[in-house]
Amino acid sequence: MKLRNFATLMAGAAAALCLVSVTGQQANAGTIYKDWNYGIDAFNDGSGGSGYEIKGIAIKETSDSIFVALTGGTSLTGTYASGAADKNIGWGDLFFNFTDKTFKAASDAKSLFGIRFAATNDSMVSSTGVYQNVQAASVTATNDGYSSLKQYYNSGWDRENTQGTDLATKTDAYAYFGEGSILNVIGSGTKVGDITMLTASALSTAGLDFAKFSASGSQTIGFQFSKSLFEGGNYIANTFIECGNDGVVLKGNLKDVPEPSGIAGIAVVGLVLGSKLRKRR
Repeated sequence: MKLRNFATLMAGAAAALCLVSVTGQQANAGTIYKDWNYGIDAFNDGSGGSGYEIKGIAIKETSDSIFVALTGGTSLTGTYASGAADKNIGWGDLFFNFTDKTFKAASDAKSLFGIRFAATNDSMVSSTGVYQNVQAASVTATNDGYSSLKQYYNSGWDRENTQGTDLATKTDAYAYFGEGSILNVIGSGTKVGDITMLTASALSTAGLDFAKFSASGSQTIGFQFSKSLFEGGNYIANTFIECGNDGVVLKGNLKDVPEPSGIAGIAVVGLVLGSKLRKRR
């Protein structure tokens, strides 16, 4: 057998191993456009007005970084609200759930990743950044907000895509979040790294385009962090406003860095095929 045939066999073997390694990890993604994964929220479900409206979330991964963007009517520093304990209502924290558990079950098990990106919010961790082993908490009570997700929906906000296109119905939202307290900030966790805030120009250069979905809000917030801080696989990402007046969810998949064992497996296949070829000669 000629050398090029051996190379063909090796390529096929490598492809087969790669197929095995990704089986069961296909993304239940929102909508992919120019390498960004988008989840678009209902445009009229921000209880309290446009200052509490989320229009969308988008996530992009490169070989070494993860980019996140959020758009809506809430600025990074929040909105004045006389009923809030600190007279301000802003963004809660962003959560990533890589488990097959519901949000509350993953939170109770301290299995969430969390990102505090708004330095002025009521998060229970001291600084912005990426956290692991996260348990979530609710700050809706001190932000003149809803006591439960059920109260939010029953107050007239049962819309299609109220939590975004990936949890499009109330039934979907209840199945994942439950009907109880809206857990919207990091209650506890271990910081594993920092985030870098991105300008509108930097996000545009990275290919972000909420306008493609007519979902550009008056405020767009973006940041990036090292991909090495996260694990790979299917995820559900979500965030709520501090009062629980709106929220958005995005499902997706982050690629794993090839494991040394996977590379070794390809090498073993190569050795076996090489041995067989030598015997045929």
